[in-house]
Amino acid sequence: MPGPVRAAQVVIFATFGIAVLLTVLVAAGSGAEEAGRVFGTYLMVAVLFVLAFRFPRAGNGVRVASIVLASLQILFALGGAARGVPLGILPLAAGVAVLVLLCRNSAKQWFRRDSANGVPPQYS
Repeated sequence: MPGPVRAAQVVIFATFGIAVLLTVLVAAGSGAEEAGRVFGTYLMVAVLFVLAFRFPRAGNGVRVASIVLASLQILFALGGAARGVPLGILPLAAGVAVLVLLCRNSAKQWFRRDSANGVPPQYS
């Protein structure tokens, strides 16, 4: 897997971990309604988290879906930052990073590679 794809995967995993931790901390301190507002800011990261597990073996559809979800994540993060969600700028930065990384040429080539018998060739 090329570097930009692995980096996007790591950004997604780290952002989802921070989202869960932050949601639990806000729920313990401020209640369920505020925790829902925080988690709403990270909603697309939860879906991206599931898609990131498919990066090693998936085709171009997963890349396109991830790009669209990262774009939506940017919009949700802008709304969260405007509402004053704690660390609201973090999902914005993560969405931009994932978007840029998955739009790189090496990422495009990785997801469009040919697979023989369901096993993708090694990336060099």
